[in-house]
Amino acid sequence: MCMGPRRTDGYTIIELLLVMIIIGVLAGITYVRMAPTLEGARVRGAASLLAGDLQYAQVLAARRRLPVVVSVNSAAQVYQLVDRLGTVVRTREFGATGDFGLTELSATPTSLEIFPNGAAAVSATFTLGIGTNRQRVTFSRAGQIRVTKLP
Repeated sequence: MCMGPRRTDGYTIIELLLVMIIIGVLAGITYVRMAPTLEGARVRGAASLLAGDLQYAQVLAARRRLPVVVSVNSAAQVYQLVDRLGTVVRTREFGATGDFGLTELSATPTSLEIFPNGAAAVSATFTLGIGTNRQRVTFSRAGQIRVTKLP
């Protein structure tokens, strides 16, 4: 009984496993180096969205000629825009169940009333963050909105 020549083309299972291990190590190193950058981008995006919603609240108050209240629930990491009639206009979730996965959302004071002229009775400061990446959104009494990075 004669066996034909043995084929040597192709890869062995050990060669394939070595390539998979190398790819896995490189992917792990890349993730560790990119994680802070991705977290920073999520915090900046959340701060921009909050600033946009504050501008929207100013426009909505002017259009409806009724004050709009921005209320923050720091424990749930949620904020709402509510008009004077009690209608919830917008709700944003920034916590683990939201799009941004923030670990910090706080406001001082926790409720901000924006009048139809775009101003507010008090200034407010909103702080958003993931780990060491933090942004502050401030709303002045005159209605100016500013986003700054925190150290």
